[in-house]
Amino acid sequence: MESEQENKAAVETHAATGEGSGTTPANAGRRRVFIGLGVGAVVVIGAAMAMQRSSSSSATGTVTADITLVTSDRADVDCLAAAGVETYRCAFANETTPWTGDEAHKLKPYFTTDRHLYLIPGLFLDPALAERFKSEPADKPRDQLKRFTAKCHLKVLGKVGGTRVRWLATGAWSPPEEVDVATVIDCKVEG
Repeated sequence: MESEQENKAAVETHAATGEGSGTTPANAGRRRVFIGLGVGAVVVIGAAMAMQRSSSSSATGTVTADITLVTSDRADVDCLAAAGVETYRCAFANETTPWTGDEAHKLKPYFTTDRHLYLIPGLFLDPALAERFKSEPADKPRDQLKRFTAKCHLKVLGKVGGTRVRWLATGAWSPPEEVDVATVIDCKVEG
């Protein structure tokens, strides 16, 4: 009877340690480490590829952007930055000194529907947006204006660092960030 219990105990010990199956506890531990390293490598490579995609989408070149707007954005939104790109610059170089350049060269901040921020000069001068602006005067209260989407092709020119933006003419400035600057190639309005 005692030998039968000893055999059961030996079988259970072999099963628990992996003896008899060609797998030792050390090999099982190594296998787990290699699996963990493999999973970690896949995660790191995936993150690197995602970062590469997001940075290449903001490199210079042509992009498609769905920009969300209301007509009062033409007068309400502004940016502040010490530098510009080419002949384009923000309406403010600092909080107290406005730049009085023309609309075609004045950078303004706009978000796409997927929350990418661009500084775009003269967006409302595009024929489709100019027509939309005429159809709904911006002098109504902002909350009564109908939001619409401008589906635009943009030419990305570069970035402006230290950019601060505000969404209302009397609003507070955002913290500084680096923002893509783009010019309009063409737009189509929806909504």
